[in-house]
Amino acid sequence: MPELNQKATRTPWWESYFQVTARGSTLRTEILAGVSVYFSLAYILVVNPAILSKGGFDAGAVLFATAVASGLTSLLMGIWARLPFVLAPGLEMNGFVAFSAIGLMGLTVSQALGAVFWSGVLCILLTWLPVRALIIRSIPLGLQSNLALSVGVFVLTIGLFLAKLLVFEKGLPSGVGSVFGSEAIALGIGLLVCVVLRFMSNSRLFLGRLVGGGAFLIAILASCFFCRSVGITAEAPTDFTASMFSGIGKLDWWPFSQPSALTVFLVLFLVDFYGSIGKFIGLTAATNLRSRDQGVIGLEKAMYVDGIGTVGGALIGTTSIITYVESAIGIHAGGRTGIVAITCGTLMLASLVFTPLVSLVPVVATSGILVYVGYALLPRDAWRSGEFGKFDFLVGILMASLAFATFSLDKAMVIGFGAYALQPLFCKSTKFSPVLMLSFALLLLSVAVQFTFS
Repeated sequence: MPELNQKATRTPWWESYFQVTARGSTLRTEILAGVSVYFSLAYILVVNPAILSKGGFDAGAVLFATAVASGLTSLLMGIWARLPFVLAPGLEMNGFVAFSAIGLMGLTVSQALGAVFWSGVLCILLTWLPVRALIIRSIPLGLQSNLALSVGVFVLTIGLFLAKLLVFEKGLPSGVGSVFGSEAIALGIGLLVCVVLRFMSNSRLFLGRLVGGGAFLIAILASCFFCRSVGITAEAPTDFTASMFSGIGKLDWWPFSQPSALTVFLVLFLVDFYGSIGKFIGLTAATNLRSRDQGVIGLEKAMYVDGIGTVGGALIGTTSIITYVESAIGIHAGGRTGIVAITCGTLMLASLVFTPLVSLVPVVATSGILVYVGYALLPRDAWRSGEFGKFDFLVGILMASLAFATFSLDKAMVIGFGAYALQPLFCKSTKFSPVLMLSFALLLLSVAVQFTFS
């Protein structure tokens, strides 16, 4: 009998490791999604040094720390946790450190970095115990959907703010900007291109199949072309100087000789600890990255990475590293694996060498995508399925309103955790949750401290 000369089909290593096909994606989609996230996130390389330099940090050292910490932590998230989350220094964190911790409370740069370091250590410790997992299990389905709603409104608000359709003063909305301004037109172009390409892709038309997961990237580039044609350009990042390595190991290993350092540590820890929980839940809503029974796939590793990033960031000279809501762009572009984070992280590290790359795309060019993604994150399936009761709906409105009005997620989370923790007082059919109540108390304490020193 003649032997069959069949050539064995080998599965690519990235397929077997990341399970790209099993998660409903392709390698091309993953890479394009990662590039899209990078262009939406690169502004942090300009903004983080600008903010922290107001508190006495060396701008060149912060740029180096931002690129390295963001790149390496995103790579770790992609390679180890295998999730499409990207990380970078949080704007809510660096503003608090520069203007409150150093400006008002009198900490030195070294003491502030020490407080950041220990907040990351505590995040890692409580993940190991595992307290974070216990807190996540205590979150009812209604609150999970409302966290997704809050994240969606927050992302949408960022897009409107970047397009100058919303004007904020001291963190609060103060009016409506120019509806016919160049920035607003840039938003409209990006949003229109995105909607058209996504529709064509879903309808399986030839051009849609050709575009695939590149709809968001094409929309960003189309908006960028318009921006540059009307003179809207990105700010150039800070130049690297001889002091670029000066932030490495600059932290005060025990900053608590200064009493106010304990307050700073508490705020940084709580915002990072609970903020990441809210984002992990909100960003993965209505995706195959989470299941009703097991929650977010690979969540424990993702939580470790979040804490490790903050510790590493403090060691090289920047503030808390957090998971960015801009990860939603990659997820809604079809990215489902760690390849998204690896692509973005690689580009963040490449920015150390190719700093002009950062100046190619003004941040307003991503505003249309952010508005589209913010809308896509809204828990419409939960609304249609009838999971939302009147109580859930009311709490959702309050949380979404606070996410919009305060330009932050932690205030919305206070309302959400508080409402569901106190619900048993008014509804005997619900059980009292000590974990939920403790979470509410800690979040309320964090917001109170921030308000006191703002």
